[in-house]
Amino acid sequence: MTHPTRVHQRATAIVAAALMTGGMALATGATATVASSAGLPADVSSSDQQSIVSETNSVRQGAGQSALSWDDSLAKASQAWADDPASTAGGLQHDESVNNAAENISSSGPTQATGQWASEKSAYDADPDHDSNSVGYKTKWGHYYNMIQPGYTKIGCGASAGITVCRYS
Repeated sequence: MTHPTRVHQRATAIVAAALMTGGMALATGATATVASSAGLPADVSSSDQQSIVSETNSVRQGAGQSALSWDDSLAKASQAWADDPASTAGGLQHDESVNNAAENISSSGPTQATGQWASEKSAYDADPDHDSNSVGYKTKWGHYYNMIQPGYTKIGCGASAGITVCRYS
């Protein structure tokens, strides 16, 4: 009878370890696998929408820009990209089909992503060349730049396990 107890203890340890790392344990038959969930929602809730718009507009106000409003069509397109396996193939990937809009992507949850992007302000301020084709834009401050662009009036976001996507137009 010690064998079932040892198996049970091992299975419990595996499940506990998976849950402590933010994953989820899935058991089928005699085997168990761990799937990472990154703690992200399947989409952006109305509460998260309000937080994202409020935080983004606070950042925009600090940069002297007018407020953005939530746009359902941008949100649907962002959600579609977040749900597309290509968005996370080999790391986070931008949607190459985006036209007349900017896109920010993060591995953080929807409300954390806004703060992450806003934290690029110091790198933006330190770079006198705010060229959107520069290395700085692509690697240091581009997300912040997208948040504060004066021509943008709308924002919409989507989220899935491991990715948050926001688009601005």
